[in-house]
Amino acid sequence: MFVGRVRLLSVMTAASTARAYHIGTAGVPWGKEEVAAWRAQFATPKRSYQGEVVDKIEALRESFEVTQYGALPCDPERYPLFSLRTRSWDASKPCVLVTGGVHGYETSGVQGALRFLQTEALRLAPHFNILVAPCVSPWGYENIQRWNSDAVDPNRSFKPDGAAEEAQALRRHLLSLGVASWTCHVDLHVRVNPYT
Repeated sequence: MFVGRVRLLSVMTAASTARAYHIGTAGVPWGKEEVAAWRAQFATPKRSYQGEVVDKIEALRESFEVTQYGALPCDPERYPLFSLRTRSWDASKPCVLVTGGVHGYETSGVQGALRFLQTEALRLAPHFNILVAPCVSPWGYENIQRWNSDAVDPNRSFKPDGAAEEAQALRRHLLSLGVASWTCHVDLHVRVNPYT
């Protein structure tokens, strides 16, 4: 049994070595040069944050309070960060947070959050305060990437000293709302097809 495990481990190690990434050195953390080389691969976005997300948010302004709570430092004009909340906000109602696109390649999460706003959120508004951040990582969304433009995973950055500006901007926004306790947080980590 032990010999079988050693052989399996050897096969797995060989397979992972064969798939070594083309930037950097295995086992060595990336520095600025490696991050720059990685980012250079994404000179042309594969999707439009403006057309697929921001334009849909704009169409919802009549029904929801839209707040720009930040912008990505890599391109603030191109990547504003938005939340939408129900207008009938009332401190006596339970608060629900819906987030999408923490990882940019999770297209279905972004579009699912927007679809929820378009179809169900207003029906639930009499009973809940609802805040939706449909696309937490817009650079990742446009480039179909898990990481942000600094090669940082936003999902690992929601702690006070987190490195991803996307996560920190959302943290600051949530703190500014003064909600003592969120009854529910639905984080739409959904990836149907990583290439769309």
